[in-house]
Amino acid sequence: MKLIKVVFLIFFSVHLFSGHHENETDPKSLAFKAYETFAAGDSEAWAKIHTDDFRFTIFGDLPQSGVKIGPQAVIEGVFQVIPVYWPQFKLTPISTEVVGNKVFVHNRMTAENLDSETMHVFTIRNGKIASFTAFEDTDSMRKSMVK
Repeated sequence: MKLIKVVFLIFFSVHLFSGHHENETDPKSLAFKAYETFAAGDSEAWAKIHTDDFRFTIFGDLPQSGVKIGPQAVIEGVFQVIPVYWPQFKLTPISTEVVGNKVFVHNRMTAENLDSETMHVFTIRNGKIASFTAFEDTDSMRKSMVK
């Protein structure tokens, strides 16, 4: 029985985080598409899955913190900043929950001198990502920043 549970958990985990989804506009698929395009550095594909009035919020007092409106503002104010201060930045999903049009993703966040966790909340509207809020361990991020 234990073996069956382990096999089921492995199969479910691989399916859950594989990035291969039947419906690319369902909330969870959109959130994971955002992670995939971000990790690949494909800003153009990333921008296409977000609304024009997309709202991106990161709390704290870090170089990328604040509210950015629109995909281009995020690309310039966040995506171009992260590799400067956190080389080898990577997000690895731990768990995901979908509640209505919201996707909550608990991630492991790693980079040079950084190993922490974060919670991201995506809001989906009309088949696109309309907002993103990150609840980050800003103290660990600040301490690990390359200056």
